[in-house]
Amino acid sequence: MKTMEEQLQQWKKANPLPAKPKRKQKTKKKQPVKQSESFTERDMRYLMNSDMKTLRRGRGSAYK
Repeated sequence: MKTMEEQLQQWKKANPLPAKPKRKQKTKKKQPVKQSESFTERDMRYLMNSDMKTLRRGRGSAYK
């Protein structure tokens, strides 16, 4: 009698596993070159909140 390992090896030779299809490797996409942003003077003042209206107390506790 053959051992279990010998029987398994013999079976593997008689019944080969189906070959898996090879996957295609994805090509890496190049990232587009970013252009440097240039802000206008108005944009810079807006970002720094220097153009914000200030709230003041007026007569009768009203905001202006």
